Amino acid sequence: MRDDVPTCGPQDSLSAVRSRVDEAGWDTCFVLNDEGVLLGRLDQRALASERDIPAVEAMTEGPSTVRPSARLRDLVQRMKQQDLSDLPVTTLDGRFVGLLLRTDAEQAVLS
Repeated sequence: MRDDVPTCGPQDSLSAVRSRVDEAGWDTCFVLNDEGVLLGRLDQRALASERDIPAVEAMTEGPSTVRPSARLRDLVQRMKQQDLSDLPVTTLDGRFVGLLLRTDAEQAVLS
């Protein structure tokens, strides 16, 4: 699981978020509230927008998440079946922990 994925607040401007994401070398950003609860995701399409609006207005709400305790083999199977490249990891109360990349998960299962 990667914990270096960019995050932002709901009121952060899209232009500021875009700069941060570009500098970090990612193509996605997760929108968190003050308590670290995952509210939504800014994907490539949202980040490519020229509009300078708050992140909350551009995000996709309620992305599907998994728990840190989930079995890795099951997650790999799910990602393959649903053609997902990654899955956000959150605690039971919705706090963002990190991002599970399918390539990393597949390698870990093979090891």
